[in-house]
Amino acid sequence: MGTRSLICVFKDGKYKVAQYSQWDGYPEGQGIGVLKFLTKEMDRNLFETKLNMVRFGTEEELNKQWKECGADDSGWVNMEVSNRHKKLYPENDRDTGSDILSIIQNTNKPLVLENSLEFAADSLFCEWAYVIDLDKNTFEVYEGFNQEPLDDNERFSFLDYNPPHRTDKYYPVRLVAIFDINNLPTEEEFLNTFKSDED
Repeated sequence: MGTRSLICVFKDGKYKVAQYSQWDGYPEGQGIGVLKFLTKEMDRNLFETKLNMVRFGTEEELNKQWKECGADDSGWVNMEVSNRHKKLYPENDRDTGSDILSIIQNTNKPLVLENSLEFAADSLFCEWAYVIDLDKNTFEVYEGFNQEPLDDNERFSFLDYNPPHRTDKYYPVRLVAIFDINNLPTEEEFLNTFKSDED
């Protein structure tokens, strides 16, 4: 289902990952994906080491990846180009979602990622966001459709989004749950946290 979301990793005072995800952004989808990585896959030392091999790319570098796959300057790509890009650069594919975490942990080469942090600014489109904060040792969940200003202490309060072509006002995604990475919930407990929101 086309529920868009953002998956972030924060370490050493800055964002290392800000991954846009096109599909299954709700807690049962990408949320559970992040939780499964944290509880079943993550080797903390290895993951943090591999994060040092990751950086955000420039627009020129990211465009070069697409051109390598056959894209032109029109801004449109066909399925052949899209599939080639997905195969060569899965770390920058909109379908990757929470799998970006495993890709990073298992990489043997430097990765150049797209920085989609600004996506959290407009919660009409960013319906959910998930943040692994390795400095605070937390797994945080943020929800979209927020039409109230954020307090200054909210993570995404520094973002501003007010497109001139829209009369509605949606603020950045708002924190709805926070978990200690050393004491994470079961999948059932995790999903129960959001039941009232979904009902």
